[in-house]
Amino acid sequence: MTYFLIGDIMFICPICKSKLNINDKSYVCENNHSFDIAKQGYVNLLPVNKKHSDNPGDTKEMVLSRREFLESGHYDCFTVKLCEIINSLFEGKRRIAIADCGCGEGYYDGKLENLKMNFDLFGFDISKEAVKSASGKYKKYHYAVGSCFNMPLEDNSFDLALNIFAPMVEKEMARILKKDGYMIYAVPGKSHLMGLKRILYENTYEKVEKHTEYDGFDFVGRHTVKSGITLNGEMGVNLFKMTPYYFKTELGAEERIKKNNGFTTEIHFDFLIYRKK
Repeated sequence: MTYFLIGDIMFICPICKSKLNINDKSYVCENNHSFDIAKQGYVNLLPVNKKHSDNPGDTKEMVLSRREFLESGHYDCFTVKLCEIINSLFEGKRRIAIADCGCGEGYYDGKLENLKMNFDLFGFDISKEAVKSASGKYKKYHYAVGSCFNMPLEDNSFDLALNIFAPMVEKEMARILKKDGYMIYAVPGKSHLMGLKRILYENTYEKVEKHTEYDGFDFVGRHTVKSGITLNGEMGVNLFKMTPYYFKTELGAEERIKKNNGFTTEIHFDFLIYRKK
């Protein structure tokens, strides 16, 4: 069961860093900086001078491809393990506040309905198209366009911060978490998508498995999920568009994937768990 406290907003003004409150159809801070709420329900808290392009982050095409792939169930083992970890970390808690830092189109947020406790969720992503998609589908959550390097969230306010395949900025993570709050950092494991990489590249190699110590955090542990999936050409292209390889691979990669209709690839995820000191 999930519900929200009306007015319990944890977004902050990107200009003066003071708390934002809802005033009719806008978020407004004490210094009268105002940010309109879009018809889908999200707010844009990414200042123009913080953008590295006109439309940073994933495009509409990439968002649609990722949603189609994820909703096909190929990453169900990931979402099941994520909920297991959160339920274990917060066993006995009646309510927690969750920040999804780099929420994308919100698919993983939707799966958190399997948690055993109530929670408030505030998500943000640098991609306006992704946030628009998330906010349009998951209306009970709070979404904003924002950056991991300048999070639009209040200090010392969250019990849990999620980073699912997003840039890691530990100072910002430490800032928004309460003392003893948890950070779950989900990263690709060393054998992740080796089958896809064998189609894309002549020479492939496994990633080096490691965890990094972050200032202000204690490392709690690692949880690993491994499986295999078989994809037709179209779904393989959707997966390709979710990955960094999409930006790094020469023209013709999509055609090679389509020609390998029915290929199998490994999926391997590591959940790195940290607790704020």
